[in-house]
Amino acid sequence: MKKTIPFVFATLFGFEQAQAQTSNPDTLRVIGLSEVVVSANRVQERKADVPQQIDVLRATQIRLQNPINTADALLNTGQVFVQKSQFGGGSPVLRGFEANKILLVVDGVRMNNAIYRAGHLQNILSTDANSVERIEVLSGAGSVLYGTDALGGVISILTKNPLLSDSATATLPRVRTGSFVRYGTAAQEKTAHADLSLGWQKFGSLTSITASDFDDLRKGRRDYKSFPGFGENLRYVERQDGKDVVVENDNVNIQRQSGYRQLSVLQKFLYRPSAAQQHTVNVQYSTTSNVPRYDRLQTYRNGALRYAEWNYGPEKRFFASYQYQYTGATKLFDMVRFTPAVQKVNESRLVRDFGKDLRDENLEEVRIGSLNLDLFKQIGRHELRYGAEATHNKVESTGRRVNIVSGASTGIATRYPNGSTYATKGVYVSHNWEITPQLILSDGLRYSSVRLKANFNPEFFKSNLLNSDQESSSLNGNLGLVWMLPAGFRVSGLVSTGFRNPNLDDVSKTFEQNNGTLIIPNTSLKPEQIFYREAELSNTIEGKLHVAVTGFYSTLTDAIVVRPYTAPDGSTTTVYNGQAFTTVANTNTGKARVYGFSGRFNAALARHWGAQASVTYTKGRDLSLDVPLDHIPPVYGRGAITYQNRKFTAEGSMLFNGRKGIAEYSPSGEDNLIQNTPVGALGWQTFNLRTTYQLTKSWSVQSGLENILDQSYRAFASGINGAGRNFYLTVRFER
Repeated sequence: MKKTIPFVFATLFGFEQAQAQTSNPDTLRVIGLSEVVVSANRVQERKADVPQQIDVLRATQIRLQNPINTADALLNTGQVFVQKSQFGGGSPVLRGFEANKILLVVDGVRMNNAIYRAGHLQNILSTDANSVERIEVLSGAGSVLYGTDALGGVISILTKNPLLSDSATATLPRVRTGSFVRYGTAAQEKTAHADLSLGWQKFGSLTSITASDFDDLRKGRRDYKSFPGFGENLRYVERQDGKDVVVENDNVNIQRQSGYRQLSVLQKFLYRPSAAQQHTVNVQYSTTSNVPRYDRLQTYRNGALRYAEWNYGPEKRFFASYQYQYTGATKLFDMVRFTPAVQKVNESRLVRDFGKDLRDENLEEVRIGSLNLDLFKQIGRHELRYGAEATHNKVESTGRRVNIVSGASTGIATRYPNGSTYATKGVYVSHNWEITPQLILSDGLRYSSVRLKANFNPEFFKSNLLNSDQESSSLNGNLGLVWMLPAGFRVSGLVSTGFRNPNLDDVSKTFEQNNGTLIIPNTSLKPEQIFYREAELSNTIEGKLHVAVTGFYSTLTDAIVVRPYTAPDGSTTTVYNGQAFTTVANTNTGKARVYGFSGRFNAALARHWGAQASVTYTKGRDLSLDVPLDHIPPVYGRGAITYQNRKFTAEGSMLFNGRKGIAEYSPSGEDNLIQNTPVGALGWQTFNLRTTYQLTKSWSVQSGLENILDQSYRAFASGINGAGRNFYLTVRFER
């Protein structure tokens, strides 16, 4: 561990890109356990010292994969399952946990807020994949370092930084520019990106902008033999001459009303007055057009299309942080980092039934303030990390019914209690002890407290809903051991506890589900707790072969699941916006378990050739009711062969999902069985080819053919089919 310390704090936020090659660019090498990671303990350390599985996605890999968004960047690794209810979506799943049960972190600041829901989330799309330096996926409970929500793991997204000049006498700045345009056929994608880095000796600036325009997504033409026509879009609704009209689709493979647009901007300023100090200002902004909720727009009632409109309104995220970092040996620390941040998130749901002029609009605005303090101290063979975090969320929720002809509006039920607050606090300490160079012990503790206040407005409900003022605390710990064995073998083990406090979405949401039931508030929810175990055996041979197998087992207590619910007044139905519904609610189940394994393989086969493969298998069950848990994906993974020389890189890959039978679906309805086949989710695989050719020092061309066989498929729990055969072409300029 000591060898990592001299460069731990050498770069902004402590990140340094690991190189995938030796000094000879024609020689492929495997990224080994000497790679540096950050997400496990909030500061840099060798991956070999961490007892928990961490997968790293680098900017060079993202560039080769050419994903349309960050969710697809994770999907293309084969190590993260991603669910989609609409084209403009992507909800990652880790260790059988999804949405608000995994934690998203951007540049050290948590993204999860008071209204992150338990179903499926697309918030990860608000981070531009083209501005990302690396993504670290920490699988398994991470509450000791990150607090609430990290039951299934942490996805830590680290954006690029300005490049400072390395010359003390230069009068002109160091200039680095990059841009590309990309076109893809499956959705008539048109994307343009530009970035500019200006760096003097002590001051630097980075600007990054990406704009994308997607038409409706075309699914594959090659149907499942057992279910021909599955996923075809037979008809859709258009507004013509002031009336809703059902239109027969002239191409049933084009999923009408799925296209959208997105704009992402990043601006960073870095000031480094000395080698020991640096200041960073980080501003990010993302917005979309209306994003059609494709699965809802294909909902039928009494044999006819139900909705004329079902859109997520423009999804906006504003993020701003200031970070101060000081490196210098003192009695209390060798490094201190302080990060205050603010975020504002706007989202909305715009719903109108077919043939109606009245559109229901639910609008949410969440304002988040946060403070992070992280310190590091090395004492002999001991590394000590400690710090504190505090966040405060305020939610403004409004509801209105708008006449799209006259413009008149009236109030309707809000999705959440307006003016609600949600606050978290926590302090942590983490410790690594290098007992010997081959044996490393890790341990840590965190104390957290969470408070939620919500005042229900009974104006639009017939149920007797209560006010909620909840406060809870949790003490979590972990203990891990890493043992380096001869011949490149490594054994690691970890036990840890974690928790997730119910947020506003769990306690206070009112929402109509796909199956026609209504989720109503439940103010008696308790935090869900997890006891997590993980063991891994890996082997690395001369930097050219790495094989790892990881087993994991989680036991949940008071797991939050959707179940039939009796309201405080004894009723099992309620009237919502003038319509009667059978009610369900988030409730605590007694115990549940999630277990499985993952395997990874990475090899340099020859001078120019390499191979990679991964597979993940997960099972989950609610032990109280003896039924499957929701959000548990079928077996999934990826295999790939790569070729690389000085100017040309090519990759052939296969992504695959196994089958998930109807008996393995949760009764909660969260897994959208109604959107899949009568026998459940069918297995599928896509074959893909991607290439890059360096034309000159500054110009390069990338092309790819995804889903070569044009397979029609729909991932588990998704409401839209995946893209059919997609040819893309990207032209890049970098200097």
